[in-house]
Amino acid sequence: MHDAGAGRVARRKLRTNTNAKVVEYADAEPSAFAAMLGGLIEANVDSRASRKRGFDSLTARVGIWVTDIDDGVTLDFQGGSLVVHNGLEPKRDLTIRAEASTVMSLSNLKIGLFGMPVYYDEVGRSVAIKLAQGKLRIEGLLGNLATLNTVTRIFSVQ
Repeated sequence: MHDAGAGRVARRKLRTNTNAKVVEYADAEPSAFAAMLGGLIEANVDSRASRKRGFDSLTARVGIWVTDIDDGVTLDFQGGSLVVHNGLEPKRDLTIRAEASTVMSLSNLKIGLFGMPVYYDEVGRSVAIKLAQGKLRIEGLLGNLATLNTVTRIFSVQ
């Protein structure tokens, strides 16, 4: 006979709304760059549970300005959702300024131990050199290193 008393029960998170959008766009017509970046982030977050955890914990405004095409976006991470704005919005925690190829290199950074970006392979060295040369500028880095690492993990397709 089965004991109907309370026993140990496996606990797991239940998805309450499977149709919830991870990424939304603030503008009626997002720019091509905004749509591309939003799609990349959504695919990355959906692909791995570790990225989803980082995404769910992130509350920050991150601007990305692409210098060679004179276009940018603001990514407003709101702890489990993201609103993508065309252009740079005020009150950003971080602003990344670089050429398009450098911004795309950020999505190719490998993630190593403890979720930290890897800077000792070819792509990582390239990003580090551009940072040292001033071709990659990160405003607000001081005090927001953990935010930058989380954003880098979310961007990475590796």
